[in-house]
Amino acid sequence: MLKMAKTDLDAFVDALVKASYVVLGPIQEGEATKFGVVGGEEIKIPRLTTRPLKELFFPQDESLLSFDRSGTPDASVDTSGVLASDGISPRVALGVRPCDARALVLLDNVFASDDYRDPYYTLRREKTVIITFACPLPGVACFCESTGGGPYDETGSDILFVEVAGSYLVKAVSEKGKGLLQEVFPPCILHEADDEDIQAAAEARARGELPANAGVPIEAAAAILGHVDAFGDSAWEEVYKKCLGCAVCTYLCPTCHCFDIGDEVTGASGERIRNWDSCMFPLFTLHASGHNPRPSRKERFRQRVMHKFNYFVENNDCMACVGCGRCVENCPVNLDIRQVLTTFARRELA
Repeated sequence: MLKMAKTDLDAFVDALVKASYVVLGPIQEGEATKFGVVGGEEIKIPRLTTRPLKELFFPQDESLLSFDRSGTPDASVDTSGVLASDGISPRVALGVRPCDARALVLLDNVFASDDYRDPYYTLRREKTVIITFACPLPGVACFCESTGGGPYDETGSDILFVEVAGSYLVKAVSEKGKGLLQEVFPPCILHEADDEDIQAAAEARARGELPANAGVPIEAAAAILGHVDAFGDSAWEEVYKKCLGCAVCTYLCPTCHCFDIGDEVTGASGERIRNWDSCMFPLFTLHASGHNPRPSRKERFRQRVMHKFNYFVENNDCMACVGCGRCVENCPVNLDIRQVLTTFARRELA
């Protein structure tokens, strides 16, 4: 394990830039924080960015290809862009929290599985090193331990930083992370941690406790939601009522991945665009016939909960939630998914 002074974080970033890495860290955008290219400003690591890490790999909108007919019988199609081997530079995502890193592993089931590999997502994954910072002070909305993660979880990380007094202990979690540390950093920035440092990190990890209200009976709720009668349970008539259908929960969720694809055409040329979509929107399941199998907010809210804690589990053997708490913190009507899950955990179905 290595050690670095907290005051050397900017020098750490400078070394990455000099090694031709694009450094993507938390930046301010209005009142929100997101991951973007870090400039010459001082690096600040927030407790959790407002917008999730997934934007770096699955952007809110992106051009998949462009086309041009220009009066010819056959359209010419350009699929270069991000798919070209030189279309994206090696990148480092710095200041990631464990929940966001874990979320990428869940998204891999969708975009980088054996059955289907999305070339846009997988290229970005291959080109990016994830540097995670452990959470010494989780937020009141966090419930990551209930989903199988934790403030010091290493899942999805290439390098883990653990804050101890005025220093960071730096651990290479993957071969990609180990290779980066060996390639880029001189001993003046990173040096070997001693036994006292390692013991201090272990004690900090032992003290890393989530708030008392963070324990959510997710396994019990998932068992109920997997029951054959759960879909028609009367509890759905109550738990959805506060929902506005605004979709802030899905847009800020690090694991939601619904999208729509459409062509935007001007004259003889255009682009095929992929945009985020949400199961909370009325148009999401609207058929061309005019029929909508999810006509009300109740059906749409049920779909979101069932997908995360039942359907995704059936398909991938893991739930599509990392307990980051963004949906809890940002819901305009304070609809708390932890309370919804607790409601179902206490149900007794026939």
